[in-house]
Amino acid sequence: MKSFSLYVVILFACCVWAECPKPDTTKATVIDDLSVLGSSGDIATPDYLFGTVVTNEMYDATGTNQNYWTKNPYVERYRLFVELNQDGHEDVILSAPINQSGTGGLTYGVYLWTNGNYVCIGDIGGHLGSIKVEHINELTRIIWTYSHSSCQSGAIGTFVVSGWSCRDNRCCHVELGDEGRKPPTVGFQLLDIISKTATVPLRIEKSETRDGKIRWRQCCRLSTAVSELHPLNFGG
Repeated sequence: MKSFSLYVVILFACCVWAECPKPDTTKATVIDDLSVLGSSGDIATPDYLFGTVVTNEMYDATGTNQNYWTKNPYVERYRLFVELNQDGHEDVILSAPINQSGTGGLTYGVYLWTNGNYVCIGDIGGHLGSIKVEHINELTRIIWTYSHSSCQSGAIGTFVVSGWSCRDNRCCHVELGDEGRKPPTVGFQLLDIISKTATVPLRIEKSETRDGKIRWRQCCRLSTAVSELHPLNFGG
């Protein structure tokens, strides 16, 4: 009887383990032209979209130039899982190579799930920590972003996802002032309102590529704290 009970416990544990999310490790297809991953209307399988890594143009295989990235010949990316069209499946916002991040952040391709594949419907720009998604109605969601142009100012972007399109709607320049300024500037309060209102759940993962294999790991959260909204704290 004891052995039977132990068998049941082990079987249950195996079932639970099988249901737990695991890091996605895929044999990578190495390409040099990143544009094939982000053209609007293109359809890609998950294995291709998430298993494809781009060779680092500044990689120095000989190791003679120490100013270049010599340890990893691949670039890494972020991906954000979020339901954008309310069909019951997670869609994806996929970043450009992280090492391309600049003052205004990164460019991200927006991909909708369709019949097991993903179709690119457009792109957005901004800092990783600023990306928020707001539910408007059954057909429309808005992606909010922020891109700073200096340590005290930048632009709030709105991208409307409706049907099979992601439309760059408009941009609003804001002045944030010094971090911790009291009372907060209007621009700072706008970011605060966005962070508390645009609350569609997001899950963020970052790629790690070694020896031609890519693994995605959950990496960070998107903060809703006012103290963490200042551009100096955005990252990405």
